[in-house]
Amino acid sequence: MRKHFHLHVAFQVIVLLRSIRSVELLNNASGRIVGGEATTIADAGFMVSLRVSNKFICGGSLLTNEYVITAAHCVKGFSPNSLTVVGGITRLSEMGIRRGVTKIILPKDYNHRTFHKDAAVLKLSDKMEAKNIKTIELCNKTWRLGDFIQIYGWGQVSENIQSSSNVLRTVTVPLVGRKKCSSMYKKEGTITQTMFCAGNLKGKDSCSGDSGGPAVFEGQLCGIVSWGVGCARPEYPGVYTSIKAVKEFINKAMEL
Repeated sequence: MRKHFHLHVAFQVIVLLRSIRSVELLNNASGRIVGGEATTIADAGFMVSLRVSNKFICGGSLLTNEYVITAAHCVKGFSPNSLTVVGGITRLSEMGIRRGVTKIILPKDYNHRTFHKDAAVLKLSDKMEAKNIKTIELCNKTWRLGDFIQIYGWGQVSENIQSSSNVLRTVTVPLVGRKKCSSMYKKEGTITQTMFCAGNLKGKDSCSGDSGGPAVFEGQLCGIVSWGVGCARPEYPGVYTSIKAVKEFINKAMEL
């Protein structure tokens, strides 16, 4: 395991179904929304919370009324029936609309060590529908260096505060060039073609617990909160799974 890596996962309970390595990764999760502001589900109706034994572990996005996209590292090792997806909530303490999971689908070439293709599609037990619940379209936008993406989540508001935020929060951060990001992470990991970086602006970033949540550009889902080092550290922007890199996988998974 690479030292100091955070996986954005707030859940720190030993689950027997997980491998020893998976448990180690969870228990060593350290900080990634910092410097953002509170928002409501009315502004992000596609946002869902993933739970295990009613404990919040990660965020996710509703692609259709039956399918959710999240990060693979959030759900790898769990059985579908151990997961609950909660939608239509601003606060984690709200009951919301709850659905079970019948399938967890990961890319065949997902790598839990490098976070290559860190994405997972979840099929819900029943359709998730309500007035304040919306779906989000997969990315087909083209962006440029310096464009801003919007992140949503219930993660830590500081690297030093280990509990999740009860209230949904959002932050807007700029894209960071691949070459620059690769240089910043050269001692920590590889920024592959399935990833992009964003952040490094006046203490704004995603944080632990935001994993699996959306990175939105011009109203479309263009990234998934994946990994990084610390929270809002100027030398380490957040790293996200590129939706364009896993779009074919997502579309095929929703046909299974």
